Amino acid sequence: MDCAKLVLGIVGGLMLLMAASPSSTDARELIPFLTPPAGGGAYLTGAGIVTITNKYLPEVSLVHEATSSSMEIVRRMMQREAMNKDAFGIFSCDEGWRAYRGEADFKGKPFAGLRAVAFNMATDLYFVVPGNSPIKSYGDAKGKRIAMGGPGSGPANTAQFLLEQHGVQKKDFRPYYFTYKETVEGLQDGSLDGGFLAGGYPIASYSELSSRQSVRIVPVDEKILKKIVTEHPYYYATVVKAGSYKGLEQDTSILGWGTAVWTLARVSDDLIYRFLKNLFDHRQEYYQIHTAARDMQPETVTKGITVPFHPGAEKYLKEMGWFKK
Repeated sequence: MDCAKLVLGIVGGLMLLMAASPSSTDARELIPFLTPPAGGGAYLTGAGIVTITNKYLPEVSLVHEATSSSMEIVRRMMQREAMNKDAFGIFSCDEGWRAYRGEADFKGKPFAGLRAVAFNMATDLYFVVPGNSPIKSYGDAKGKRIAMGGPGSGPANTAQFLLEQHGVQKKDFRPYYFTYKETVEGLQDGSLDGGFLAGGYPIASYSELSSRQSVRIVPVDEKILKKIVTEHPYYYATVVKAGSYKGLEQDTSILGWGTAVWTLARVSDDLIYRFLKNLFDHRQEYYQIHTAARDMQPETVTKGITVPFHPGAEKYLKEMGWFKK
């Protein structure tokens, strides 16, 4: 074999090897970032976090994946953990506590590998009825057709919990596990007597509904509200101010909860540290995504979280003087 043929052979072999080997970009692991379904603040803020991360941390590649509910997010994160793969998710702090402890819908299956990264946004829960409805309190839901939210979702679970605190059991009314769009349509056409809507203020679905017809937000009983937030620190009491929506004529007491970014204990400390630092370094850009994105502030970053923080997140927050646990 002459020299030219030998060189061609070596070059050809190297080209085949390069073609068969993935590039550094292709080989990089795609990490799912799981959120609730489209239409809510958690979906939009999740999309924003993915955008900010992929833009400024090219060594990380997040993929936004919308799911049906908190239960679905937890299930898929547990699957990733079992496969020794990384994952992120956004869901409510109360669901995080129940999943970590193996309570309620997660009974018998504690998610010991769940770790908190940061508070993401506040989520308010409205029990909405037509303006002329005989439903004046949560107790009046007995015998009525009530939309609860998606099956297994944080809003549906919290709505059921709130009704039970007011003496209304599941057998006492007719629950419908509808999307927000279906809930709005049902209240408009009269096929529902009431429904729950959740999100960061202002809740778009309620704004839309109140602009089309007369509706009210049913207040939570003050004594029950105080008892709940005392016993369950992942919930908070707040007030929807009169005039904040069309037709809302008086201050209305409601329950809300924090939503957080979650990950797995197995994820490297360095990755979580860089992820969180990057998000706060570029938070002004992140805030442009949605009004609810501004809920994530240095003073709120640990709000309502009762599950252990990931060491990488804890390291960053302590360096910044924001770790209030």
